[in-house]
Amino acid sequence: MKKAILLVSHSQKITDGIKEMIEQMAHSDSLDIYSLGGTSEGDLGSDPTRIIDVVNKADSVDRFLVFADLGSAVLSAELAFDMLEDHQQSKYVLVDAPLVEGAFAAGITASVSDDINHIVAEALNAPKKGWKYYEKNNQ
Repeated sequence: MKKAILLVSHSQKITDGIKEMIEQMAHSDSLDIYSLGGTSEGDLGSDPTRIIDVVNKADSVDRFLVFADLGSAVLSAELAFDMLEDHQQSKYVLVDAPLVEGAFAAGITASVSDDINHIVAEALNAPKKGWKYYEKNNQ
């Protein structure tokens, strides 16, 4: 199964960095990663048409796992979903997990598994460090 991770943020530098991290750890011909930070003009912001362009061009992808950081990046990911054809929407999974930790865990898992539920579960569990609130003066 061919999978793609779409990284959506206000900053291309952020999504480029996350893409680089995932690619260094996840080596798989069945996984593509797209850095979709910023606007099409290279400014800070988000652009749903960049997401749609990737989905339209990636015909061989069976599932698009979409991660966004905040605010209008989330809205752009949702708007892109609304603008897709029905058959494309059925491949598009909005993952409500942190952009860095979630996408990284999903990328590693997707490189070795085709189980979308397992991939999403790993993304959702990624931010849980097990840390309790701790402050030196508040022991």
